[in-house]
Amino acid sequence: HSSYLTGGCWSPTRAGVFYVTRDDGVLDVWDISHNQNEVAYSHKVSDAALSSISVQGNTQEGGKLVAVGDINGTVSLLEVCDSLARPRQNEKSTVNALLERETKKEKNLEVRQREIKIKLKAKIGARRANNDEGGDGEDKDGDDLLTTLEKEFMAL
Repeated sequence: HSSYLTGGCWSPTRAGVFYVTRDDGVLDVWDISHNQNEVAYSHKVSDAALSSISVQGNTQEGGKLVAVGDINGTVSLLEVCDSLARPRQNEKSTVNALLERETKKEKNLEVRQREIKIKLKAKIGARRANNDEGGDGEDKDGDDLLTTLEKEFMAL
C-alpha cells in the first residue's frame, strides 16, 4: 500500500499481534506469530486519516476492544475476534525466538556488508595501482564495482 503509517501498538494479550493505523483510514492487524509478511486483517475505519489507537486489556485478559481515533475527532470502538485477543500457548517464547533470530540475521548482514566494503576498497585500490592513465576512468570503474557489490549484498 502507498499510505503512511500514523500510529501503532502491541496487543496487551497476544505477544505476536500488533495494530497499525494509516493515513487512508485503515487499521491493519498483524499477527507475526502466524505470518510475518502479510497483514492478518485490514479494516477501513474512516475516510479520514487515523491518528490514535488503544487496545483495552492487560496480559491476563481483555484485548478484544480497540479504540481508534481519526483527525476529525471521531473515535470508533472495534471488537476483534477471539483468535486475535486470546493468548496462544507458548506464543511469547515463540515470538521472542523469532525476534532474536531476526536480530542475529541483521547482525550477520552487517558483518557481510563490512566484508563487501573491504573487498570493494581492495579492488578499487588494485585497479588504481594497475591503471597507468588515471583520471575519470577510475571513478567510473569504482562506481560500477560498487553497484555490482551492492546488488550482490541485496540479493542475500
